Amino acid sequence: MKKFIFLLFISSVINVGAQVQEFGFFSGASYYLGDLNKSHFSQQEVSLGAIYKTDFRNERMSLRFHLMYTKLKAADGQSGNPEQIFRKLSFKSDVIEFGPVLEIDFFPFHPGQNHTDEPDFGSPYFLIGINYMRMNPKTKYSDEWIELQPLMTEGQSKPYALNQIVIPFGLGIKMNITHHLSFSIEYSMRKTFTDYLDDVSGLYADPSSWDDPLRVELSDRSIPYPNIPSRANTGFQRGNSAYKDWYSVNGIILTYEFFKDVVCPKW
Repeated sequence: MKKFIFLLFISSVINVGAQVQEFGFFSGASYYLGDLNKSHFSQQEVSLGAIYKTDFRNERMSLRFHLMYTKLKAADGQSGNPEQIFRKLSFKSDVIEFGPVLEIDFFPFHPGQNHTDEPDFGSPYFLIGINYMRMNPKTKYSDEWIELQPLMTEGQSKPYALNQIVIPFGLGIKMNITHHLSFSIEYSMRKTFTDYLDDVSGLYADPSSWDDPLRVELSDRSIPYPNIPSRANTGFQRGNSAYKDWYSVNGIILTYEFFKDVVCPKW
């Protein structure tokens, strides 16, 4: 159903008439919010992307397609929360994201417009989209990065999906630098529909029937409480399954408009 909504969104917006085409790139920072990190702008990593954008005739809407590479990470040891430090979980994930994002400008805006007879500094904008995302959470063990999804560390009956739908939304401000070059500053969040971006969701599983020692080790890395040898047998929470994971991407966008030399007439 989520994939159907994603394809429907693409097909509905791609047929809207457009008059300006731009290509560019994104560079910025990213961070994750979930069971291992609850603070905004904490444990940040890098995010990079390539962008194709088309501007519609109404001068207040743009549609862009982006291909984003985003690194996410978090560790209980860097949370500052004593209970989390005791748990000792950590992860990193390389996230590939692709899809359409609709930009809705507060004011009419055209690339290069401030170099015409109608000067215009720029415009704030709101963005929203439906994107496809692939994650792959890993953790470091004995100097190696181990993929966590195949291990089913919380005793799942089957591995969770690495391919997900995400909803990006946020705010930005765009302006013209030259007749062809535009610049944007943007902050956006990603709502996901998974609680396993960090491989942490529910309760500690009972490992007594597991044959894989690596699975047992990575399922529970916590420091044992005094006189309590096993968390699995006492109903401790490993994470909070009531809330899905989120991540944020923020940075700058540079786009270059290749195919237009003059401002098109208004309709």
